[in-house]
Amino acid sequence: MPPKAPFKEKFVEITEALFKGDELYKDDPIRFWDAYFLLTPNITFLTDLLQSTSEESLLDVTNNLNRLFSACLDYIQQQANDNRNDRVRQVHCIELLVCLVRQLYLKKRLSHFNILQLLTGLDQADTMFNALVKAIRDRLLDSETRSNALQLAIILSTGNDNVNQNTLNGYFMQNDLSDVFIQIVTNKETAQEELYDTVMLWGMLANYNKSEIKNPYLTRLTRCKDTRVLERLVTLYAELLPAMKTRYIELKDDEETVTKSFVSYMTSWFSGPSSSKSKTAVVDIDHLEAAEDLPSYESSLFLVLYDLISSNPHFITIFLQICTQRTEKKEDNIPIAELLSYVSYLFQHNRNPRAFVYTRLTLLILLCLSENYSVLKYMTKEESQMTIRLCRQRPTPIPLVKKPQSLFCSLLDVLLIFLKYNIRKKLDLVTYKLALSIIHRILLYLKNYGNVRLDYHWADLWAAFTAILHFTVSNLEELKTREDFDGYVSSLINIFNLCVSHGETFLPDVLSYDTLYYEIIRGSDDFTTLAKHVSKTTSRKSPPDRSPPLTYSDFDNVKMICNHFNPVLEEWQSTNRTTFLTPEKVMAVIKDNFDTLQLAPVEKVERYTSYSELPAEMGFFRQVLRTATTDYIVRIEQREKVEETK
Repeated sequence: MPPKAPFKEKFVEITEALFKGDELYKDDPIRFWDAYFLLTPNITFLTDLLQSTSEESLLDVTNNLNRLFSACLDYIQQQANDNRNDRVRQVHCIELLVCLVRQLYLKKRLSHFNILQLLTGLDQADTMFNALVKAIRDRLLDSETRSNALQLAIILSTGNDNVNQNTLNGYFMQNDLSDVFIQIVTNKETAQEELYDTVMLWGMLANYNKSEIKNPYLTRLTRCKDTRVLERLVTLYAELLPAMKTRYIELKDDEETVTKSFVSYMTSWFSGPSSSKSKTAVVDIDHLEAAEDLPSYESSLFLVLYDLISSNPHFITIFLQICTQRTEKKEDNIPIAELLSYVSYLFQHNRNPRAFVYTRLTLLILLCLSENYSVLKYMTKEESQMTIRLCRQRPTPIPLVKKPQSLFCSLLDVLLIFLKYNIRKKLDLVTYKLALSIIHRILLYLKNYGNVRLDYHWADLWAAFTAILHFTVSNLEELKTREDFDGYVSSLINIFNLCVSHGETFLPDVLSYDTLYYEIIRGSDDFTTLAKHVSKTTSRKSPPDRSPPLTYSDFDNVKMICNHFNPVLEEWQSTNRTTFLTPEKVMAVIKDNFDTLQLAPVEKVERYTSYSELPAEMGFFRQVLRTATTDYIVRIEQREKVEETK
């Protein structure tokens, strides 16, 4: 007897026949599709089938794929009723289309027109895709089909992971779903994953060619005044950020508490030297397998947070209200604290292309916050002081402050973390300029409006500035050829000029001022080298963000400081026949000779051009959209794998 053929589930058997070109539906289409869509789709099998079928073979069965798409659309369009089988068919049809569309877009040799031809036929594309988007609207309003409909909408909008080039998004522009998104977000019964999917879909559609077309999704997102929507969005991020931060903490727990310190001390005391050595073993957080997919794929939702913070003043109002309420009630998940805490971990782990994109995006978010008067005013309030956990996972961490402190201190610490841990051979001038610009905005606000002398470890910040300066001069030949070099150097020198000229308005004591002068004197040679380079370059363009161009006169005050103190120091060295100057001696010379120092007024330090996304950041946001979209698809795939194991 011949061996029995292996058993095939009905769905697999019929689907294989359809992909071979068999027109099984020909005699009685309604009965065939009714029966087929009742079968539970084997998505793993269908995915493998589509991946293993060549583009040519798929085009050979265009008619069957057209019929499949059309039948799915018919069932998805049906109005909800009490017939359980019809509900099952709708869900199965959506699942089939999600898999079919996604896998077709992953085919390298299928053009957009090929895909339309396979799904609907070119002559029916407009009619059928408009109908599909309208049907998705209805399914989104139905709690039983919402999750699947969201996934289908995301896959349709994503295309081949390039939202801007996916013309299917034109059908979403013609059929605005913003009202539906608002209903889902404000519905307290909406599941967390559905909320994430809705916000991400809204963000993807809002960023579709947003600088070239009138985009209804962007308009509704950035002009939304509905308190319920904005409160839900603020809460979403306030709860999401700590969860994302946990992924970093799992690599290495960097929290220092009294209990932990006591336990570590007692362990080393009773266990001897060998235990002490093992206790201090360094964890290489860059080569841990768990770090490979960091930052978390939920980072894609920063795309929407940026749009809200940069363009919706009503969101900022609600954001600050919730911060105030939770601070007063001593509640956890204060939005601004969670944002700063998470970003500090992101900045210390900026080691791959994805992390770089989100690092730059979060710097833009912080820049928008630092240019918002309401945010800065809130940060000035004594009631807003709090203790924020900041990343301390790498060697020579920033000073640990355990008592509540000004939010300005925490924000400066976050930027100090960025400056310290991102210096590398291929220095990214754009992100460094952003970080320096944020610091400039903070110090300028403190000078003009703050009326606060900030109790901060200024010496660490001054040292970071001169470290950047030295790195820049050491790599001048390579860096000076870059388009962003002038803007970057101008931002750095501008901060030195602001602190030298107006430091008395925000520095807490003379020592903070003296340490600034000490760092400037220590960097004398670097300042001289950089100034000479600027003097030799006669044609200087304004930076892309329209900020003031770099000039030789920007170095005047720094040179005056160096020329004032260096002769005194050289004379002391000559008199005492020593070549080595201790920091204490330099500080003493600064203190004794400070009163005779004369500086020139610097008007430029007060000027800056407020942030504008266009045109400077237009190219970057195309990259952001693509990265965020790809990440969110990965997140959906991970979620599906988890659900399959349940």
